[in-house]
Amino acid sequence: MSFLKKLLEIVLKRKILFFTLVFISITVFFLLIFFQKEGSLKIGKEGAESGFINLRVEIPPGAFGKQKVLKITRVSDEERKLYPDVFVGDLYRVEFADGVDEFALKPIRLKYYFDAKYLRGENYNNLTFAYATEDGGYRIIPGSMIGKDERGYYVEAFTYHLSVFGVVLRSAGFQKHGIRLLREAVNSSGPAVLLVPGEDPTFEGVVKDNNIWETIFPDRTIMTYEYALYEPRSLAYSEMYRSFIEKEGRRSFIDFESDFLSQEILKYSQYEFDILAHGTGGLIVLRMLQRHPEVNNVRKVVLLSTPVQGTNVVNPLYFSSIFYGKDPEVLEDIFGIEWTKLKMLTLHIRNLIDTLGEVVQEILPDSQLVKELGGFSRNDVEIVSICGDTPPYGVDVSGTELERFYPEFVKGRGDGFVSIQSCRVGKVEQLSGNFYDLYSREENVAHIRELLKYEVQVFSGFRSDDYEEYLPSKNPELSEESVQKVVEAKETKGTELSVLPVKILFENFLERIRSLELSSYLSGALVGKEVYIATESGVFAWDKKVFDKKIEFFKKVEDYASFVGEGDIFIVDNIGIKKYAPFPLVGDISDALITRNAIIYARVVPGGVRYYLFRNGAEKLLATSPGTTVRMKSENGNYLLITDGEVVAIGSDFKEKGRVLSSLFGEKVKIVDASFKDDAFYILLNDGSIAFVSSSRSETKNYGLTVPKKVLNFQGRILVVYDGVILDLSAGKAQRFDRGIIDVFLGNEGLFIVFDEKVRVSVEEWRLSKD
Repeated sequence: MSFLKKLLEIVLKRKILFFTLVFISITVFFLLIFFQKEGSLKIGKEGAESGFINLRVEIPPGAFGKQKVLKITRVSDEERKLYPDVFVGDLYRVEFADGVDEFALKPIRLKYYFDAKYLRGENYNNLTFAYATEDGGYRIIPGSMIGKDERGYYVEAFTYHLSVFGVVLRSAGFQKHGIRLLREAVNSSGPAVLLVPGEDPTFEGVVKDNNIWETIFPDRTIMTYEYALYEPRSLAYSEMYRSFIEKEGRRSFIDFESDFLSQEILKYSQYEFDILAHGTGGLIVLRMLQRHPEVNNVRKVVLLSTPVQGTNVVNPLYFSSIFYGKDPEVLEDIFGIEWTKLKMLTLHIRNLIDTLGEVVQEILPDSQLVKELGGFSRNDVEIVSICGDTPPYGVDVSGTELERFYPEFVKGRGDGFVSIQSCRVGKVEQLSGNFYDLYSREENVAHIRELLKYEVQVFSGFRSDDYEEYLPSKNPELSEESVQKVVEAKETKGTELSVLPVKILFENFLERIRSLELSSYLSGALVGKEVYIATESGVFAWDKKVFDKKIEFFKKVEDYASFVGEGDIFIVDNIGIKKYAPFPLVGDISDALITRNAIIYARVVPGGVRYYLFRNGAEKLLATSPGTTVRMKSENGNYLLITDGEVVAIGSDFKEKGRVLSSLFGEKVKIVDASFKDDAFYILLNDGSIAFVSSSRSETKNYGLTVPKKVLNFQGRILVVYDGVILDLSAGKAQRFDRGIIDVFLGNEGLFIVFDEKVRVSVEEWRLSKD
């Protein structure tokens, strides 16, 4: 190799035609293949005897054309002052013992053991590898991974060149991984736009507190897929990747992320997606579709500068042979390209190789992943692949020997990362622009918007044309006499057998058992045989105060109740009240339903309500709804998420079972409450009407009762609460009360009714009459 280097220097000095350099490059390539099995790690004598063992360096076979002996030296305390003070622990200079600096053809693995005190937690990515730069600064090595073995905690990273290495302590950041909602368009019927970035972080479109994609698609829900391509990776994230490697028997970060993305999209099964991906992010999307045919809620995919057939730009062999360690001014005479542009070309290529690290090996034209993508086929998803026509920085290698190696830098053929040939999949288009501005040019943005357009789905009505329509009717005069009265619902055309009763008979079917007066009331629940009542000042076990703090989110869940008091979660069960765990959520939460292993919570945002699921230390978007009010409740193993604009039923597995919009019942109609029984909704509307909605039919009736309050499922009966009336919908009868009803909650043999007593409230137990 030293002979080849000297020969190359002679070539450069004498400015011999580039075909000589091409000959040398090809010769080097075959020599590397010949010596591939001999490459290994050897620590130089000085490094071996020094005793400094925090840093481990592993050179894979084939990284160099011959065995390379490494010399690892700890940077002295005096010399340490020359480097930035961002490093923690020792710094190490790693160099070749023969003094010949070379660029590796395969990634060199670095492993640095650090003091456990620097680890903030398994989900924090606050530690990363870095190397010192020649200008006295430092550069983060993208994709650093935290790990732990029998020796302790370590940071692991991959590089193609040697330097002075150390570990940098960043501000503690929680690892982001998965789909994140940027903007929810709750009234949009179009597919959500999912952004999957690649090497260029600006593709996410974040400008201060805004996002350009929200402006480009003003009527669409916008989400982004966050993953650590170039960001440091937490211990939890890294261990997940290592588990994938062990299971698959190979290293493939792209396939690892494609599997994770598929899980995320399946979690959002209530959405249809249009995916917009850039660079390597597009490979993750394609592999996700190829490896996971069960993902069937993707409508369109638009790829920008995605190397479907690989890219030469990140080929370490080309970079090592042509550019690494070469003076751009000398190369100018050989290639006939201005040296400043050659310098920018060199920086661009090296930046991409550094950013991608070990992922480089996956996107070379002859990689296993690229070969497998050659058989890609998904006829159910429309795919458009877009390549730019202009290399960045004004570089154009047309007509030079570089054209054979880097077609991606030929004007009219490539954009600096892919060529029109290497991006081929689905429908292929070429637009004006380079790798960095292809997605932001005004004319291209308009074209992308056109590619992802959709037809607005207009509601065509229910399945049959005989559903009843009602207008509010006047409330009948109230009477305290126990005289039976019959109220008929407003009827329209239609002969189909009704689920809802046509007539309501007024009679007393409940009788009072006991009563309690309190100064305030928030919520109530029967747990076992004890009645718990949440008030503004705490919790009562009937008439005895058992919790003397301000509380929030008191709800009955299955056979227990839960609430939050002064930052902690409390569980109420047959034993009593006990502190369960710290409440992990912060910010403005409109409502929360707390189970033993998860929290469903809601935030009211401009344009609607977002429901989130917090479980196992992570949160995800569960559902979104139009509306401004929020009510959540647990009912017979299901969770109902209710706004004035929509009701959503969620199963105990947190998967959606159904939803109904208020707009189905009229433009100005709002939802008050709902119940879910036998996979059908009973919905109470603000005009007093009651709607029944199932997968096969719908009907609405109005019994002339006003001020609707609540719907309950009591032992299979559907009870509807109004101000002063409780309606047993299943039996077709109702009972009037002489006071206004604030709330009703379920007992074992009847109901607990909360009445408005003007200054105070009364909580009364009423049971079903035996008559």
